[in-house]
Amino acid sequence: MLPSYTIKRHSRSKHIRITVNAEAKVIVTAPRHVSEKRVHEFFASQISWVEEVLRTVEKKRPLIIPPDMTQDSLAACRSRALKFVLGRLRFYNEHYQFSYNRVSIKKMSSRWGSCSSEGNMSFHYRLLFLPIELADYVIVHELCHLKELNHSHRFWQLVRETISDCKQRKRVLDSYLV
Repeated sequence: MLPSYTIKRHSRSKHIRITVNAEAKVIVTAPRHVSEKRVHEFFASQISWVEEVLRTVEKKRPLIIPPDMTQDSLAACRSRALKFVLGRLRFYNEHYQFSYNRVSIKKMSSRWGSCSSEGNMSFHYRLLFLPIELADYVIVHELCHLKELNHSHRFWQLVRETISDCKQRKRVLDSYLV
């Protein structure tokens, strides 16, 4: 039996695409002109990949959000997260001395942080609820992308300057749902 999925039609889609979100919901995005029969055939052809991704998502552990935080609005969480991230950035950037432009807090769908070539960094507001050593890893990871916008050996050397156990922290971080 095939797992259930939702079909979304998008006028700008050129291809059929399957995504699995953090709640293990499967979404198939398709161009408006593609028949429902073709969407179902495509989904059936990708079932082994979908099942593998679902198994991976089910193994991930959810973040424990403190009960008093569940009352906070997203705006309040973002504000708290921004203060936290800026403080940790200042702390680690005393070592690196990199310049950056904007720092923003978002509700991201699949990552903890990102860094643009313009020097803008974005972080998921849920970073606030991670253990601090994992949040620090994400912050340093994005900070080091200011110098190396890739995952080369030089990039990992930079990260290890302040997070010597970065590979271990990455493994633990990967066990959490984003």
